[in-house]
Amino acid sequence: MGDRTELEFRQALVELVPAGATLLAAVSGGGDSVALLHLLARAGRRRLVVAHLDHGLRRGSAGDRRFVESLAGRLGLDCVSARRDVAAERRKDESPEEAARRVRRAFLSETASAVGAEHIATGHTLDDQAETVLMRLVRGAGATALTGIAAAGPGPWVRPLLGIERSDLRRWLEKRGLPFREDPSNRSARYDRNRLRLRVLPLISRELNPRASRHLVRAARALREDALYLDALAGELAERLCRVGPGARVALDAAAWSEAPSVLRRRVARLALERAGVDPRRIGSRHVEALIALCGAPGGSELHLPGRRSARRLGGRIEIGGA
Repeated sequence: MGDRTELEFRQALVELVPAGATLLAAVSGGGDSVALLHLLARAGRRRLVVAHLDHGLRRGSAGDRRFVESLAGRLGLDCVSARRDVAAERRKDESPEEAARRVRRAFLSETASAVGAEHIATGHTLDDQAETVLMRLVRGAGATALTGIAAAGPGPWVRPLLGIERSDLRRWLEKRGLPFREDPSNRSARYDRNRLRLRVLPLISRELNPRASRHLVRAARALREDALYLDALAGELAERLCRVGPGARVALDAAAWSEAPSVLRRRVARLALERAGVDPRRIGSRHVEALIALCGAPGGSELHLPGRRSARRLGGRIEIGGA
């Protein structure tokens, strides 16, 4: 099992990161990221730098930082670690998880630039992919969102563990006696993803199919090619129909948009909302459908959107921007 895990990893890494590149490994100290670091170190042929961010959100986080710094030292690797007060940097319209994700991504991007890394590797696994697809499905996400997490991109991000199950990684670590840290917040039912991970997916696997996660990921992969093609068509249409003005205000040609096929109309709606500054993770199907309905609404009709944005019907156009 361990040999297969390492072989799968190396095959994915070759496709994602060329030999000789500088790679920044995001390591929290948890099992997934520790497995990522050890697998990267064993693969060689790439300059490797470790990055760790202490979010300052729970007791024991300083211990995680010391663990990662020590692990990097034992592996003979440079380590960039820092502490950020995520609670203080949290925006009013963000959940704690969203704030932590934003601050962490900014830290990793800054660190990659500072050390000259062309790629940033994260420890997302096949289980993370299945959870993401299922969570987006129940929240009413569009077809493109249901394709899940990409193995590469946007920009420097790569996820070489995306085809490997978490249980296989744990066995790989245990077989070699490699320690990692357990984050107690991962067991908390306060968070949506944890409830999905701890309750929903185990129930599906137990009662319906033990390979449920792999089937979810396979379905997402099958959707990707079609979705990317339709996204490209929608992007071309959005370029013709949307005009972006000062303050990221977007004016959308309502008449021409309403004549487009529904499969493109919905995608253009999402693109228009994103260009107007709406966080893509907060755009649900209800926002898309409500924006489409605004085409047939009387002049002056208004729609309130996430992030203090709004859309209004003005003559032959729909304007989207700050509320």
